[in-house]
Amino acid sequence: MAGDRPDPALLRTGGGWYATSTSDDWLPAFPVLYSRDLVHWRQVGSVLRARPRWARNDFWAPELVRRNGRVLAYYAALARDRRRCVAGASAAQVRGPYRDSGPLICSRTGEIDPLPVEDEQGAPWLVWKRDGNSRGHPTPILAAPLAPGGMSLAEPPRELFRASARWERHNVEAPALLRRNGLLYMFYSAGHCCGRNCAYATGVARAPTLLGPWEKRRRPILRGGAGIRCPGHAGVTRGHGGEPLLAYHAYVRGDPSDRQLFVSRIRFDVEGWPVVERPAPTRGAVGQAADAGWQWPAGHRPGITRSHGELVLRDGALTRQTGTNRFTATVTGHLSDRRARPGLAVSGSEGNAVGAELRGALVVAWRTFAGVRSALGHARLPPGRPVAEADRIVLRVTAGRSVHVAAKVRGRWQMVGGAAPPRWASGARVALSAGGHGAARFRALAVEPAA
Repeated sequence: MAGDRPDPALLRTGGGWYATSTSDDWLPAFPVLYSRDLVHWRQVGSVLRARPRWARNDFWAPELVRRNGRVLAYYAALARDRRRCVAGASAAQVRGPYRDSGPLICSRTGEIDPLPVEDEQGAPWLVWKRDGNSRGHPTPILAAPLAPGGMSLAEPPRELFRASARWERHNVEAPALLRRNGLLYMFYSAGHCCGRNCAYATGVARAPTLLGPWEKRRRPILRGGAGIRCPGHAGVTRGHGGEPLLAYHAYVRGDPSDRQLFVSRIRFDVEGWPVVERPAPTRGAVGQAADAGWQWPAGHRPGITRSHGELVLRDGALTRQTGTNRFTATVTGHLSDRRARPGLAVSGSEGNAVGAELRGALVVAWRTFAGVRSALGHARLPPGRPVAEADRIVLRVTAGRSVHVAAKVRGRWQMVGGAAPPRWASGARVALSAGGHGAARFRALAVEPAA
């Protein structure tokens, strides 16, 4: 599936599959997608429509499970006191709405990558990673039984296994569980997950019971190659005929921004270890209604309304994924409200973007890096009668090896500025922004991937 879909989780239902994935610092968190064939997807909801009061950002690694007629969602997030927590939410149906129940466990070391499972007796447990490698400490996979309702732990956690092999690079994370012939198979990822210098791979361990003893396969079962890099953070589901499938994210060579979703069949070798087949070449797509797919930085929700075919934005930014880091985006706006500063940008993560905004008779190009803004240049709109509502102004950003910003007013294009692309961290996005104190008005946003 194109786009940035890191840490995927898939849940099979009677009519198809639901998928969700990491949101990082964007809200609504954990978009919920639905498919009848594992190829064509559409967004149908989200887990967290607003930021929970206890949370700050870093909305990571969601998992969905059906229990006792309800859907439980588990996820990791950074709390306001800077502890990393595993938390939960629940809903009557997969599409939501979900009610957040807050953290199950938090620590300064960090608790992440939750996985709800049932042990060999059918009792509900939660498996997760203690993020020791982030602080130079040992990194274990832990498990604890869940209390009735599934939103608290019934006992202190126990260690299942930890990073020990050289290829794991002092890190094991992202557990996923599969049962076969009386054994439990725990898939896990190891190494460095992300970015241009990633070194991610997926391994597997097996045991007769959840508490072990766990036997690791000596070598990973999934590495990069054949056009993909750093595959990992797997999830297990079943296919049309009940066959086991592995969902995971990976970079496609040439795109350092999007961790795309892949689904592969699992078979077993003569020694009983799983083998991950190469994914089919079909490229999945996400269909979205006009109002689906929009997100904003975690925190303050901007004012969003529609009026006469225009999107009206106040006090903030609104973004959506482009599915590629090489594209041209254009949008039409105007200055009917002189207090507003409508803008268009390409964003790699919150606080890292390149774009332009209208400031009266000027178009100003800018970039932000780690939240610090600097000017790239400006252009003065053509002289003549004052810019009015009838004077449509088109802003354009072109992203590739560099980002170029231009504006078109009264039929003429003017180059405004350019810079290196933003730091890619959570997929390439196009962003509409409204600075100042007024209402920014937009229409006809278009995103065209580069040939």
